[in-house]
Amino acid sequence: MLPLPASGGLVWNLGAAVGYGSLAFAVVLYLYPLRGEGIAHRRLFTVSQHRRIGWIALYLAALHTAILLVAQPLTGHYLLPSAPLYMLCGLVALVALAVLVATGIAARSALRHAAAHRKSSANVATHAVLAALLLGLLAAHVVGSGQLLDRPIKAATCCVMLAMALFWSAWRPPSKRTPDRLFSTLIPSGIALVALLLLPTPIGGLHLLQTATTPAPLHAFFPHENHRTVNCIACHHNFVDKTGFGSCYDCHRSARADLPQAAEATFHEFCRDCHSGFAREQNKHGPVRECSGCHVDAAAAGRTIE
Repeated sequence: MLPLPASGGLVWNLGAAVGYGSLAFAVVLYLYPLRGEGIAHRRLFTVSQHRRIGWIALYLAALHTAILLVAQPLTGHYLLPSAPLYMLCGLVALVALAVLVATGIAARSALRHAAAHRKSSANVATHAVLAALLLGLLAAHVVGSGQLLDRPIKAATCCVMLAMALFWSAWRPPSKRTPDRLFSTLIPSGIALVALLLLPTPIGGLHLLQTATTPAPLHAFFPHENHRTVNCIACHHNFVDKTGFGSCYDCHRSARADLPQAAEATFHEFCRDCHSGFAREQNKHGPVRECSGCHVDAAAAGRTIE
């Protein structure tokens, strides 16, 4: 995690820390399997211990969401269908974790019953598929947010570590092989592993900031007086050929084939990375995390752009 990025404020930093705590507890469930899976070891979890750790991970994930919504109510705009992909991955991961915890005991009981009668169970398959995909969803949310993993090496290290945990959990020899293991565990785990290895790449990072649908533009506050040391063409790149007389959205929201990236992804990546770069150099910089640092209420007076 070092060097730590610029602070987003006490409450925001607390919410991010709680979220990483949830991720840590979730990873523990993959590293220490349940007893009775053919691995004789005193430190393996019982069913109650496994489920208890799952509840802790779920509570921390819910607290993480609540803290960030309280700290930045505008975050709610990114919980809609127009949210960037990484936010939707976080929501899906939260739901998947809740389903995993709620069905943990039922799935385990169903597994024993299925093994005794040599037939598969829908509960077991659902539990296995969600468990296989959970780490991939969590990694997409963490890497796409660009919070503490603000450098490529950090994102790559995180994804490799999560991939190792997933590989250990999915490919360790089970005590009893079931016919549907290929479809319920190995194939979903393989998909998650490929996603984990692609997330730190420029292609993966670009898609995580894309929006699911085209949202209505949020008003943004841009104080030009605070950017006088920045070359105008750093943002208004089309001033060079004297074509930049309209709004940014004229091109970035158009149907131009050479601009496939959504306007929201373009601006979030550009502004956030620029501010983060100044923060690493310990220079004066704009907001790097808080939504309200750039976005303002539509009725707010002052200098706004759409």
